[in-house]
Amino acid sequence: MTLTDGAQGLAFGPLLRRYRLSAGMTQQELAGASTLSVRAIGDLERGRTGRPQRKSVELLAGALAQGDEAARRLVEAARAARLAPEHDGAPEERPRDDTAAHAVPVNGGRTPGIRLPGASVCELPPDIADFTGRQRELLEIEGALAPEGVRCGQRLTLIAGHPGAGKTALAVRAAHRLRSRFPDGQLFVQLSPAGHPTLGPDDVVRHLLRSLGDPAAGAGPAEEAGARLRAALARRRVLIVLDDAVSEGQVRCACPGVGGSAVLATCRRRLSALPGAGRVDVGAFGTEESLVFLARMAGEERVRRERAEAALVAELCGRIPLALRVVGCRLLARPHWTMRTLLDEVLHDPRTRLRELSSGDLTVRAAVAAAFGVLDEQTRWALRRLATTRAQGFGLRGAATLLGCGTARTHRILGDLLDGHLLEALDGRRAAEPSYVVPPVIRLFALEGAEAAATGPAPLARSGPGRS
Repeated sequence: MTLTDGAQGLAFGPLLRRYRLSAGMTQQELAGASTLSVRAIGDLERGRTGRPQRKSVELLAGALAQGDEAARRLVEAARAARLAPEHDGAPEERPRDDTAAHAVPVNGGRTPGIRLPGASVCELPPDIADFTGRQRELLEIEGALAPEGVRCGQRLTLIAGHPGAGKTALAVRAAHRLRSRFPDGQLFVQLSPAGHPTLGPDDVVRHLLRSLGDPAAGAGPAEEAGARLRAALARRRVLIVLDDAVSEGQVRCACPGVGGSAVLATCRRRLSALPGAGRVDVGAFGTEESLVFLARMAGEERVRRERAEAALVAELCGRIPLALRVVGCRLLARPHWTMRTLLDEVLHDPRTRLRELSSGDLTVRAAVAAAFGVLDEQTRWALRRLATTRAQGFGLRGAATLLGCGTARTHRILGDLLDGHLLEALDGRRAAEPSYVVPPVIRLFALEGAEAAATGPAPLARSGPGRS
């Protein structure tokens, strides 16, 4: 049932109450947001005020933030009330008496109980000093969250990409650069914290309400909490950064309905069921970007002296920022090492390379394992099988042969892997015939389980009919 279902034909008072409850607001909260008195709102809802003033209706519509259609219906209902002959003897709405105790606005006319998180309230992690590259992606994000775009409804931008590609670092850098556009606060929620359960939509909503200072964040049904969040965001310019989303619901629940707030979310896979979202894909670095990154960590002279070896280090790391950061940390810890030493001692053996790509709490394996974790058993098995091919690329029919199933099912599997950024599509001779390749770091992880995939029973075969 939509908000406007049944609203047609309602008198102004019942219609106002309907929209207020839909916004999750009390009369006191609506009074604070609209600068009208609680008594005036109560009289309007009960029909004691027969002729609502147009200015009051506009203030109420703006405070409710229920969209243009709701504002239009309120104005029409108010006009009908002013023209109705049975209201000739009814009292007109009086201007607000600002000397009355109940008429004093709370929080500068904003919702009582929910503080305005001014410019000093920022939950963003620190920006990374040696952040490298991604200028095109930063411009895309800044363009997507431009004020005119947000006002027109572009309030969600998704960042997706390879495991370890630096999605979070990019989101944090962009959010810091955008702080002046969202002066009422920048909120940050880690949706899949290490060692803890993934946050569900209700958890996300209540987390954001607590960040906005709502004392009732943990109370009431989920629908009411969601309405309170939308009402709070509608009157502010807040940027919400959601990190590591695994489902559409985790993101959808935080999206503002109207107003100047926006959401920037990183995700492990393409979240295709979020229509209208801006999308920025993050891939591996180019060779030059990789060398600049290594130079900023290990020293320009070190990289310049062994440029060819440094380029090979980057290639063996798949030119993935997380892997490059790990080897950069290893070089910092061992200033006497050359790039050749790094190649010979750490990266030379593909069987141990992934294990060696760790430094402190930075581990490439953990990032790839998290991406694998969202796949079902069949798709994980298929990726391990595909990783065993030594071809530079494989097509749909080659993959179907390797997996032992029909092209229709193979097409679905490849699509799931592409959505999870665990497979890359290369342009073929015709757009309808792409070739695919498993990225280097993903291949290392997949090959660890490839022996079991090659010798054990195939989940695709066990799944029964429909192999084509």
